[in-house]
Amino acid sequence: MLLDGKEVLVRLNLGLFTQPLSFIGLPVISVPVHHPGKLPLGVQIIAAPYNEALVLRVAAHLEAKQVTACRRDEP
Repeated sequence: MLLDGKEVLVRLNLGLFTQPLSFIGLPVISVPVHHPGKLPLGVQIIAAPYNEALVLRVAAHLEAKQVTACRRDEP
């Protein structure tokens, strides 16, 4: 994957922040926040063990309410 013109290993870096939580049994999801012209940003949602449905509902709610898109305010 190219990030700011530099090649970044995908497998090593994409799970860097989610794998430790998944390893201990916590369901976790990362929801992207789109901000045109800026670096990628995301919101990480973590729940108690066996609450996978909850993190998916929260992620779907954020997307439905368009919380996952940043608005650029012009000065």
